[in-house]
Amino acid sequence: MRITKADLDENGYYAASDSLESDESIEIDADLGTVRLRGYLKTKLSIVAAAGSGIKAGWGIEAGWGIKAGKDISVKLRVFAGICMWRIPTTEEMTITAQRIEGNVAFGNLVLVPSADEAEDDEVRNNS
Repeated sequence: MRITKADLDENGYYAASDSLESDESIEIDADLGTVRLRGYLKTKLSIVAAAGSGIKAGWGIEAGWGIKAGKDISVKLRVFAGICMWRIPTTEEMTITAQRIEGNVAFGNLVLVPSADEAEDDEVRNNS
């Protein structure tokens, strides 16, 4: 399942419903800013937001195979990655990757990555 600009209202909210639940991987196109859901975002597979896109869900985010945001992740409640009832999830499936996170990681391994601007600043400092 893919979320594009056409799926969002003028304020960046997912227009089709307050929450989104899917059995498929959820991919969010690049450069959409923060994609907002009033409810939750849940999938049995993975959630991937391309560079320049982030995720904000009021009730939480849950993915069976990992969460990756090109920007930020923001939730009022909790984030779960690697939810798998029939076996032990792999480290990759439990990984939550973002530049910044607001909310509580209830299950999963958080990996914070620098923004492009921060990476450029580090490169300039290292080459000076």
